[in-house]
Amino acid sequence: MNHHRSPALFRNALCVAAGAALFGIAGAAGASTFASAILDINNFRITHASGTIYRNTDFSKLVGVNDAHATAMLNNVFASTAATGTRPDVAHQCVGAPCPALGENNFTPFGTSLPAHGNFSYADQNFSGSGISMNGAPAGARSQTRADVATAYNKQFASSNSDVGSSNTMAFRLGSSDTMTVTFDATPYAMAYLSPEGRAITTANARISWSVNIVDLTTGLSVFTFAPNELNGLAAVSRTHGHTGMSLYNAAATTFHLTATSPLLLANRDYQITMQHNTLVSAQQQELPEPGTLALAFTGLAGIAGLRRKALRG
Repeated sequence: MNHHRSPALFRNALCVAAGAALFGIAGAAGASTFASAILDINNFRITHASGTIYRNTDFSKLVGVNDAHATAMLNNVFASTAATGTRPDVAHQCVGAPCPALGENNFTPFGTSLPAHGNFSYADQNFSGSGISMNGAPAGARSQTRADVATAYNKQFASSNSDVGSSNTMAFRLGSSDTMTVTFDATPYAMAYLSPEGRAITTANARISWSVNIVDLTTGLSVFTFAPNELNGLAAVSRTHGHTGMSLYNAAATTFHLTATSPLLLANRDYQITMQHNTLVSAQQQELPEPGTLALAFTGLAGIAGLRRKALRG
């Protein structure tokens, strides 16, 4: 009997055995991720040094524009919309299933609980009101954004991102020199969660950012910036593989009352005030074989290598 085995035959056997060990004996580990970020800015007002609300008649020039966007992405499938206007309100976007049963303009946090496991990316935004009194109407703007993502895939790679934001810009010229004080209530919320089950490479991140900035349009220099830590550096949570569980920021949905005052702004000089408001979340999962499966694979490969050495000696 001819005991000689061709190298090609052993290469094929090696591939088949490795494939059986890696995929046929035990499936890849399961895992799930979730991230959520919500920011509610309410009763945003701009006041004089005297404490009275700015009115549109206090400006010799006043031109404003508000932009908003909501983008959801799951495994490179996108749902996105944008709006520009006095009070932009973009429709909520969702990719995947099951999408959270939130409804339009629902900015209530999940708290310390999790939604039903799913594979989705969700985004929503709303803006209403005005930071100054327009034609005698009461002042008080509200800007809200929400971003949620989840992955719960087995035996495959999953990536989900959600980006929601608004930009409110007003170019102006004051009739008389004065300061500007911004005052508002802010309720931020952020969650990042990784399931303790499974051994996948997983990440979950949630981040909020908010700022207001005044630029002197003559010099191009910023003369005032307010970016409170409660809505920026503190409002970021993350979890990575090896650190499963839940990270939360402001789980009790505490509302912060925030205020800041600009330096003196000169009359008849062109300025621009911009409020930037963003919530961003991401989650990723990449499955790995169970350690026992890897051990079985290496045992199988070692056995095949031994057979090959024996055959070559024969």
